[in-house]
Amino acid sequence: MLGIVLDCSSLIPCGEKPEEMKRAIQDLGHILYNLNCAVVYFSPKLVRIYHRKVEPLLRRYCQQQPLPPFQAGLLRSLPVLMRIVESVRSLLCEVKQTKEGLRFHVLETSYVQSYEVNDLGLKQEDDKEVLRIALAATSKHKKVFLVTADRHLLEVNRAKIMQKYPHEAQRLEIVAPDDQNLMNTLVTLTSLCCSLVRS
Repeated sequence: MLGIVLDCSSLIPCGEKPEEMKRAIQDLGHILYNLNCAVVYFSPKLVRIYHRKVEPLLRRYCQQQPLPPFQAGLLRSLPVLMRIVESVRSLLCEVKQTKEGLRFHVLETSYVQSYEVNDLGLKQEDDKEVLRIALAATSKHKKVFLVTADRHLLEVNRAKIMQKYPHEAQRLEIVAPDDQNLMNTLVTLTSLCCSLVRS
């Protein structure tokens, strides 16, 4: 099982990004959909960030062209995720699956906040939050990908992470949506999941 944390920038296949990055985000949206060998991690704070920042951009995008299936499923799932973080606290800290096939895990705020990342060179709170979530998710998986198109996150001080959280750093990869290792891992997992379902 693989852990995935998606920064806002890795979900939006439009805007001021190179065309190859937009294509990679679309490809990622096709691969992640119904990939039940992976869990996408959130925190209550990240769900609110998605609701505030990602949802309006995805809605605007899908008025012009169809969204990749993962993003479309996420858009449909956001009201459920918002209900969970706002009122149904008992559903935190469990892997859930939506009818769209999105396997997700909303981590408790206190658990995510136990990772101190203020000294790693990140200025935006959104970037700090996804890094905290990714570090927290390493306790549940041997490999966690934090996917981002944001240069600040891609250039975070890996040596400091390794020094501060050596166990977690060994399990964490911070990658762009077009990272070949990420794509190869997801394609391999997809074919493995399909063969397990068939057998």
